[in-house]
Amino acid sequence: MKHNRLILFDIDGTLLSTDRKAWEDPFRDAMEQALEGIGEPQKIDTSSYKSGGKTDTQIIYEILDANGFPEETITRIFPVVQKKYLELLRGTVESNPGYVVLKPGVKELLEDLKQRPELLLALLTGNFEEGARIKLGAHGLSGYFAFGAFGEKARVRSDLPPRALEEAKKHSDYPFSKKEVVIIGDTPNDIHCGRHLSVRVIAVATGPYSMETLKAEGADFVLPDLADKAKVLEAIQATLQA
Repeated sequence: MKHNRLILFDIDGTLLSTDRKAWEDPFRDAMEQALEGIGEPQKIDTSSYKSGGKTDTQIIYEILDANGFPEETITRIFPVVQKKYLELLRGTVESNPGYVVLKPGVKELLEDLKQRPELLLALLTGNFEEGARIKLGAHGLSGYFAFGAFGEKARVRSDLPPRALEEAKKHSDYPFSKKEVVIIGDTPNDIHCGRHLSVRVIAVATGPYSMETLKAEGADFVLPDLADKAKVLEAIQATLQA
């Protein structure tokens, strides 16, 4: 059977969360340590920054910009910050496996969807790919996703869906379009990022936004979480006007 749905999963807030008590401010720590490492120490203020639904690239640029760094300096130090963040993330996950917390029903859902040949599973995440694999690997989930669109390839989230479609075409030799493409996420940014492509969006209230807010933002379906496999599958397979 050929694939007839491309299912693009967000990670943070949707499949899993991270324990802020174990690591309060990952990007601030990575930036400060990276800057110290290159001999340009500076304290970074992230007290009012909101990262939900943004790419890791966007987060780094926005935080450093808000702390007075010019664009050319951010571009210069970006690889150093990225490398330090991934080093710290890997070390945190290895030393504290409980840092990564699965959302309800996630592993059971992925196992069910993986058995359905009409569905092609992939990632649509603002995480750097290595960071995504580290987080998913903490609970053995990385293998469910052969490919995806990741944060190092996009400054903003709306750039991710076209990249995911390109990768899906390579993997399946089928040009998925419109409501054949299903984005599953937990923020308004997840809902809006594929709007220009008329994709299907399933929003789950497992992050910082309520079901009412997600409905108001225009998701095709809104669920409390991913625990009810039947409801998720119904939303994926429902006939919707393209």
